[in-house]
Parts: sequence; structure tokens; C-alpha cells
Amino acid sequence: MVPLPAALLAALRDRDEVLVTSRAGIRMGTVPMSFALAPPGVVYLLTSAFSLKARRWESDPWLRLTVPGTEVSAEASVRRTAASEIDSGAEAAILERFATAGAATPEALRELLDTGAQLLFRVEG
Repeated sequence: MVPLPAALLAALRDRDEVLVTSRAGIRMGTVPMSFALAPPGVVYLLTSAFSLKARRWESDPWLRLTVPGTEVSAEASVRRTAASEIDSGAEAAILERFATAGAATPEALRELLDTGAQLLFRVEG
């Protein structure tokens, strides 16, 4: 895993949302999203499997993360992550951030991802 830039990681601490820009052909779209910040400096995004952004990310892994209200941003790569690929450090951060989305325990997180209704994406530098 390649960590995101230190300036972005520092600016995201104590934040609840990040602006995520992705491409759809020649167009771009930006949405605010909750995120989990995990070692070694990556961001996890949880979204509905039926969302347009999930389909965009599957076909084009480029995106830009921007800290709302600032000029701090970084281009990154996003990759779908299966429950079996989540290490213990990332799992703790994901459970803390996405408990209200149904991922309150490790078992619930695995079930949420295994059913395919929700997708977890790792964003790295």
C-alpha cells in the first residue's frame, strides 16, 4: 500500500467528510463522503454497490480527495477491498467510522460486504 501525502492526512484528522472527485469519461463529479483514515495512511470509503460513483471507480480508479474548505487535495487511486483483505488496524478505523452504516462489529462488517449491498474502497497514493 502506498500512503497518501502527509499534508492531506494531517488535514483530514478530526474531519468527518472529504470531497471525492471522480471521472466519468470527459466529465467529473464531486461528492462529499464520510471516510475512515487507517494505517499506513490510506482512506477507506464505504458506499452502496448501486451508486454511480461505485461504478465509476470500478472502471476508472483515479480520484481526487479534497479537504472541504481548504486547498489541500491529492490525486489517488481507489480499489475495491474485500472483507478478507482488511487488516486489524484498518478494521478498527472502519468499524469506528461506519458503525451507523451497519458495520458495528467485525462480523457485521464482513456480512455487509459479503452480501454485496455495500462496497468498501481503499484509497492510496
